[in-house]
Amino acid sequence: MTGRARSGASHLRRVGRALVATGAATLAIVALAYADAIFGRDAAIAAFERAEAADAARVDVDFEPEPDQSLWSAGAKTKYAQALRYDRVPAALLTIPRLEIKVPVFLGTDPITLNRGAGVVDGTARPGESGNVAISGHRDSFFRPLEHIAVGDVITLRTLDREQRYAVTDIRIVDPLDVDVLEPTEASVLTLITCYPFHYVGYAPDRFVVRARLTT
Repeated sequence: MTGRARSGASHLRRVGRALVATGAATLAIVALAYADAIFGRDAAIAAFERAEAADAARVDVDFEPEPDQSLWSAGAKTKYAQALRYDRVPAALLTIPRLEIKVPVFLGTDPITLNRGAGVVDGTARPGESGNVAISGHRDSFFRPLEHIAVGDVITLRTLDREQRYAVTDIRIVDPLDVDVLEPTEASVLTLITCYPFHYVGYAPDRFVVRARLTT
C-alpha cells in the first residue's frame, strides 16, 4: 500500500470514528430529552393531583411567591426556571380518553414548558375561563395522538376549581401565520394547536388545529 493510500485509509477511519461518536452523542441527547419529558409530565400530573386532593380536603398548601426577577440576569432566570420545572402545579390537566392523552397544561409556551406538557398561548383565555382557551403542544411528543382525533371526540380540561368537557367540532390545517384561531370568542371554546404534518422531518410548515366547544 502506498503512502497516499495509507493516508487515505487513515483519514477514512478517523471520519468513521467521528461519525460514530456524533451518532452516539445525538442518540444520548435524544434519550435524555425524552426521559426529561416523561419525568416532567408525570411529576407535573402528580403535583396537580396532590394539590387537587389537598383542596378537596380543605388543607392549606403553602406555595412560596415568585421572587422579583427584574434585576436578574438571563442566565439566572434560566437556572431558576430549570430548578422549578418539576415543582410547579400545572394550570390544568387535559385528557382525551379515546386517544389516551393525559397531559399537564401550563401557562406559556416556552421550550421547557412544552418539553414536559402543553402550554396556554399568551393572550388567550386561561383554563376555566370563558372564551377561547388556546393550548399548544409538540407533534412529536404529547400531541402526537391528535393525528387520530375526530369530530365528536370528548376533551376534558380539569382545573383545581372545575372540570369542563368539550366536544370536537372542527379540524383544520392552517398556515403558521394564520392567527385567526387565537382570536377571542364569545362562546367557550378550546383550541388545540400543533405542528403539521405529524411525521414531517424538520421544521413542519403548517399547523394542525382542533376546535372544540364547551358542552358541560
